[in-house]
Order: sequence, then C-alpha cells, then structure tokens
Amino acid sequence: CNSQICSWSPLQVLNDDSDVLFPVSAVGSYSQTDNLENGEEHENIVHAVELIPRGSDLPYRVEDSPPAQVNTSNNMLSSATVPESMTINELRQAIVAMMNRKDELEEQNRSLRNLLDGEMEHSAALRQEMDNWRRKVAEQEERHAMKVQALARENEVLKVQLKKYVGAVQMLRREGQTVEVLPNIWSTDGEFTITEQKQVENNEELASSYERKLIEVAEMHGELIEFNERLHRALMAKEALVSQMRQELIDLRGPVPGDLSQTSEDQSLSDFEISNRALINVWIPSVFLRGKAANAFHVYQVYIRIKDDEWNVYRRYAEFRSLHHKLQSKYQQVRAFNFPPKKAIGNK
Repeated sequence: CNSQICSWSPLQVLNDDSDVLFPVSAVGSYSQTDNLENGEEHENIVHAVELIPRGSDLPYRVEDSPPAQVNTSNNMLSSATVPESMTINELRQAIVAMMNRKDELEEQNRSLRNLLDGEMEHSAALRQEMDNWRRKVAEQEERHAMKVQALARENEVLKVQLKKYVGAVQMLRREGQTVEVLPNIWSTDGEFTITEQKQVENNEELASSYERKLIEVAEMHGELIEFNERLHRALMAKEALVSQMRQELIDLRGPVPGDLSQTSEDQSLSDFEISNRALINVWIPSVFLRGKAANAFHVYQVYIRIKDDEWNVYRRYAEFRSLHHKLQSKYQQVRAFNFPPKKAIGNK
C-alpha cells in the first residue's frame, strides 16, 4: 500500500514586517491502509508561529503546507513527533517559557559579569597592595644591609684596635722580661753600678705603668662601647616619649606648628610650613567645674589661634546656645546644623 508523509522547510517567512521568526518543524506521518479503501485522504496541517515585536501582543498565525508524497516504512510510521500533537496554546506557552528562560540566563550572565568585574577590581587592589609591601620589604632590606655593613666596618676597626692593644701589651711584657734578665747577668759579672740599677728599676716601673695604662685603655674602650649602646637605647626611648607627648599635645591643642627646636639653615622649609598652616584654628581642650553644690556648672575652655596670635576663652553651655540662636537668625546656613543638647554632652 502507499503511504503519505507531509514535510516542510524548517523556516518559513510568514510576514515581511516581522523581525523575529520562531520556526516550528514537525514531520507528520500516518497510515492510509484503512482510509484508502474508502477513498479518503488525510492531510497533515503544519503550524508555524510568528512573533511580531511591533505589537503589544504576540500574534500567532497558522499556515497549511501542502503534503509531499514519499515512501515510508513501518519504522517511520511509528516515529510520530511530539510537536504534531501540540496545540497553538501549548506552542505559545513553550515560546513564553523559552523567552523567560532567556531573560533569566541574561540576568544570570549580567550578575556573573558584575561579580567578575568586582573580583577583578579586588584582585587588582590586592596586587597593588602586594607591590607596595614588596617595595617596603625591599627598602627595609636595603636599610638593614646598610646597617650590617656599617656594623661590619666598625667591627673590623675594633678588631684592628684590639690587635694593636694586645701587641703593645705583649711587647711591653717581653721588654720587661729582658730587663729582668739583664740585672742578673750584670750582677754575676759585677760590672754595673748603683746608678744603672736605679735606671733599670725606673725602666721596669715605666714598662709596668705602660702596661697598666694600655690595659686601662682597652677596658675603657669596652666600657665606651657599652656606654654608647646604652646611650643609643636611651635616645630611642626619649624619641618615642617625645613623639608620644607630641601626639598628646596635638590631641589637646590641635595641630602644632613646625618643630621650632630644629635650627635648620634652610629657612625655606619653615616658611613653607607657616604659609601652609590653617588661618584659624579652634579647639576645646578642657572643661572646668565652677560654683558650689546646686549652683555648680561647667565652663569650657575655647582655644583660638589665628596665625601666631592665641586666645583662651571660657564660656558656659548656655552662652554657646544663645550664640547659636543668634547665628541662626542672622545666617540661614547655620540652621542646617543641629546644636547638641546638654544631655548628649553630659555636663552641667
């Protein structure tokens, strides 16, 4: 018997004005063994759905495609595709689901790209920080190498000086021994006089005094080295204390001018610091309690500095508040600043 199967092209242009095409390909097949006897012919209807983005809705249109006569077998008859049995509503739902899935994937892609950009920025910041640390480590290693070289040179100098001291002491000891041997030889021969004996004694005393002096000098040199180390440690401690006290002074009185104790020949630096200082500086370094019992109140010390002129003004909270009200009535910008209540300060 003859069999018919209808097939069509995967893509059909349904409308020239359409921007996006959604092709639906299907192959419909059926058997005509029972219908050929009655002379009936069945046609397979193919539905192609078109999405037109210009409209507010998504219109779909169905077209019929003419059937094609091909030879089929039982295997092809049994492989009926699923889209043949799908209705227009199901196709619409499938397309809508596909569009939703596409939006979700785009959103995920966008979020992943943002995460990637953030990680790349973080990685760049970490690389920059690593470069800074490497630079600092290199500078520290260079400073340490210079210190080691200086200490090595100083050690070599001390070794040379110590060798000189030891050589001088040994030489004096040898001279002393020779001086001790000579009187014995002269005494056996009986050829020396009393003046010569005194001279030998003087030489021995001089040699022994030289030896003692050299030993004292060596001991003093060691003591000087230890004293230098103690002075260096004390100097470092004093510098740390000075920096701490300077920071406390800054906390109490605000930024201080350049260090006046440094008498530098180059006055341009101090002039530059003075020119770049703030014109007006105001601080409240301390508060004092005045009055007795129920009439006690706090007075705030207001420190004002304009260039090289300084003032100390003492005012109460009520005076500050009245000044704030006057400034509000005179200047509109002051109204943007809220005056702190007395409870927030905690003083009377």
